[in-house]
Order: sequence, then structure tokens, then C-alpha cells
Amino acid sequence: MRLAPERMSPNWRRLEVASHRFEHPIANGIAAALAEHREVDHDTARCIAHALGRALGRESALAEFGRTGESTYLDLREEYLRLYTDEDATAEVKELIDWFGTYLIDKMGTGSGRTYQNEHLPPKLDRLLVRTTLTTSGRPVTVHVPASLDAAGMEQLIVRLEECDEFFGPAFRAFLALPDVNAAAADLLDSFQENYVGSFNSIDDAVYALSPLEDWEIELGNWADDHSLPADAVHLNIDYVIERTRDVYDFVEEGGMLYAFNK
Repeated sequence: MRLAPERMSPNWRRLEVASHRFEHPIANGIAAALAEHREVDHDTARCIAHALGRALGRESALAEFGRTGESTYLDLREEYLRLYTDEDATAEVKELIDWFGTYLIDKMGTGSGRTYQNEHLPPKLDRLLVRTTLTTSGRPVTVHVPASLDAAGMEQLIVRLEECDEFFGPAFRAFLALPDVNAAAADLLDSFQENYVGSFNSIDDAVYALSPLEDWEIELGNWADDHSLPADAVHLNIDYVIERTRDVYDFVEEGGMLYAFNK
């Protein structure tokens, strides 16, 4: 990861001047994104990055993206979150970062696929979960965290997770892989305990345990007997039952087992 030159603090004055310079293309790009319920386009993102990069200098990843439209995702993320979490960041600056961050997440495909945004309002990074891999003392684990969580927050999260006994169990790791589970949530453990249903050797085992499938098969067999039909004359559509079961439960494979959770 490249690092921008060290500064005691961001140069907010330069950012303000650059924001005014690109005010119209940024405003037009944001207006179009709101009207069409989408992220800002590439050109608008470059204008935003150029303005943000002025706070960190020409050698920053944000400035490079503003000039070329290219840079490394992690470098960009750390820089815009550095600005985002600064106590001197204005609401206007944070809104620009919200737009740029959501654009970048969409472009890189790092989003969880589950968002908690109002499509009629500007996006918010803390309402968007992103997929990331945490390196722990055990082994790498895929989790989803708010897009506003920076590297320091990630390190704190690792410490908190490793203090939890459940973290080293396969069921909890499977739970963390769910796209709508915020690994940084304060009630993470409570949510796991409330939603964990059980573990199964296969999806067939899960369906038999979690649906009335066995009762239905008995009833169907009795119906066949009542109508003097052989037992194999009628049968249930198991694939349909599996599909309906997946509507109620999330299933995650971990360590050769299938773990079920309430949706």
C-alpha cells in the first residue's frame, strides 16, 4: 500500500478552493446520480477525488485518481476515511466522500450486496457494508463491516472478535460471512445467538429438520394408499421445498458443514 506524504493535518483550505473550482461538474454529476438512483459516474468521481486530494497533496492516491482515474482501492479508502473521520471535516466534505466511496465500492465490487440506504437521499458510508478479510491469530476470515470503518477500526475489531470465545467456532465464522451481518455491530454476539438455528451435514438434512417435509411425505403416502396407488406414483418436488426453505433461512457452508440462520 502506498502512503501519502505525512501531514500534521489535512489542508482544508486547498480542498475548499478545489471544491469551488469543480463545483458545477460535481453538482451536476450528483444531481444526475440522484435522479437516476445510481452512483456518480467516473468523471464526477475523478472531480471529487481531485478536490479531496488537494487536502493531502499531489502525491496522494486521491490526487492520482483525480489526474488519471486510476489508483489502488485500499490506498484510496484509507485516504478518504482519514479525511472522513477528521474532526474538522465539514458536512459538505463528508457528503463528497460518501459519494466517492460508494462509487469506488460499486466499481470494485467490494460491497456486500445489502445496503441500508434511502435511494432518494445521498448515500452514507456507514449504511453500506463492505466485504473484507481480517487476518487474525487463527486464520483469515471474511466479514462485512461499515464502509466508514478505517484501518485502525479494523484492528480494534480484530481484538474485540478474538476476545469472544465464539469467534473461533465454525458456526460463528459462518454467521460472519452473511452479507447483512455487520461484524462491527455492538450486538453482534446477541444477534448470532438469536439467529443461529443449527448445523447440518447437507441441505437435504437441513430441509428435513427445518420444514414439514417428512410429514408431507407421510401424508402423500397415505393419500396414495387411499387411492390404491403405488408409493412411487406421486412424489413431492424436493427442489421446490428446498427453495422455499431458503426463503426462510440463510445457509452457509463452513468446514464441511452447513450452518443455518434465521433471515
